[in-house]
Amino acid sequence: MWSITLWRGRALCLFIISSALITQTQAQSQMPHQAHGTNFYENKTITLYVGLSAGGGYDQNARLVARYLGKYIAGQPNVIIRNMPGGGGLVMTNYVANAAPKDGLHIAAPQRGVPFEPLLGDRSHAKFNPVTLNWIGSTNSDTSVAYVAARTGITSWRDLRTREVIVGATGEGTESVTIPVLLRNLLGLKMKVIAGYPGSNEIAMAVERGEIDGRGVTTWTTIKPQYDQLIGNGSHIILFQMGLHPHPDLPKVPLILDMTDNEEQRRLLEIQFSSFEIGRPEFVADDVPQERVALLRKAFDAAMSDPELKKDAERQGLDINPVRGEEINQLLARIYETPPELIEKLARLSQANDTQVNVKQAK
Repeated sequence: MWSITLWRGRALCLFIISSALITQTQAQSQMPHQAHGTNFYENKTITLYVGLSAGGGYDQNARLVARYLGKYIAGQPNVIIRNMPGGGGLVMTNYVANAAPKDGLHIAAPQRGVPFEPLLGDRSHAKFNPVTLNWIGSTNSDTSVAYVAARTGITSWRDLRTREVIVGATGEGTESVTIPVLLRNLLGLKMKVIAGYPGSNEIAMAVERGEIDGRGVTTWTTIKPQYDQLIGNGSHIILFQMGLHPHPDLPKVPLILDMTDNEEQRRLLEIQFSSFEIGRPEFVADDVPQERVALLRKAFDAAMSDPELKKDAERQGLDINPVRGEEINQLLARIYETPPELIEKLARLSQANDTQVNVKQAK
């Protein structure tokens, strides 16, 4: 009798333990975001690094992401912004790709041209491989414009073939320098560059002071919120737009690809402006565990669909046209397979000489 009672007791214990395990398994299956060690982010802080000073378009987009990203990560970590200007974003990109811990807590938001620096820019300053970095996503694919102050008397891009204008830029080797230089060497558009401004705000103020004439390249989403004060009142003129496709907001502004009927020139411009397709990209280093990369990508995609984020972006005049991280990696892989002779030619045409670029001395 005692043995039967003991057996029944043991059976009851096994039943209770089994039931508890089943309940626990069911609970875990109902919370997939908790599985596979994703509780790593609980009570953690994610730092989102911006390669320019505060207040510009890249900074605004990064801050928008920071407000909503943690909401979609298990543990809801805090997300903070750290501005790290220098070298037009190369200083920050090199830091996150190499020096920052590879733990998924350090996300970089570089300028869209930075991933192309090892291919088209000064390779000696780019200490990273864009193809192997883990791209998380981008808030939008982009269109850029060139504009000048109306006081210059310039009214069309064709005027730049006979009259020189001075445009502002950030770091040497960044697209704010290389694109005006390329357009000068390839299409004969006479833009001289003053480099060394910390960010978009400082360049815009320099235009207002009359220190420079305009900008050779700036994203449409950056100036769109100030359209009435900048363009609508006639104080500045948009000369052309840059990208692979015209922006629906700019139906009457010439597209750079349509400004030439030379097939090779067009191909070179297409390679250059592929960077605009990735818009406002963000990445983590290539050694970050793939489990955390996948989690961050999923959280980014979810944040881009958040109705509150969309309302927030609309209030700020920011366009949300997201690009998935996997798509950015695929685009970069294709571009880095471009025939070397075309890349070399594009690189030569983007190299400035002392008559085309001056560097502003820091005060």
